Amino acid sequence: MKHKKVYELVERAYLDCIEPFGQWVWKNHVPIVVARTEELAKIHGANEDLAVAGALLHDFGDAFIYRHAEAHEEISMQKATEVLKEADYSEIEISRILNEVIKPHSCRNGHLPESLEGKVMATADALAHLTTDFYVQFTWLHIPENKTYDEFLEWVTEKLDRDFHKKIFFDDVREDVRYRYEALKEVFVK
Repeated sequence: MKHKKVYELVERAYLDCIEPFGQWVWKNHVPIVVARTEELAKIHGANEDLAVAGALLHDFGDAFIYRHAEAHEEISMQKATEVLKEADYSEIEISRILNEVIKPHSCRNGHLPESLEGKVMATADALAHLTTDFYVQFTWLHIPENKTYDEFLEWVTEKLDRDFHKKIFFDDVREDVRYRYEALKEVFVK
């Protein structure tokens, strides 16, 4: 599968990253999303290669630029495209990975994945958030600049709700993590 070459290229970029947050993402988030994506792709019959390539690249901008920088998404997509080309994906596959898996994975503003591969990866990303120390680590390390504490709690609550209600596309998976979602709500809701 071509995603093995993507792994090598992505790993190299993250290991060269000097930003501590980018290093954290590679060690504590991306591998979990990849593992969950592989598992869900097999269960639900998604194209594992496309879904996993998307999982490897879904936060790729963090290896190059601060998460809240204006150019984050643009750089992320540019670098992802370069990696996919180097890994010998076709133009059609690159388009599918970028547009059907990576771009809609955050499920913001009603922009939801429509492909099975996108739904699998978005679900895997939500699971990585809800079943690890992501909320404790990510939110405190990555609090948006110029936010009051109340605005921070509102931001976290919105992210939690989006992860649980919009990013998980399989009812059985949602029920399996409901107790974790509810526990995190207790921590972050004032």
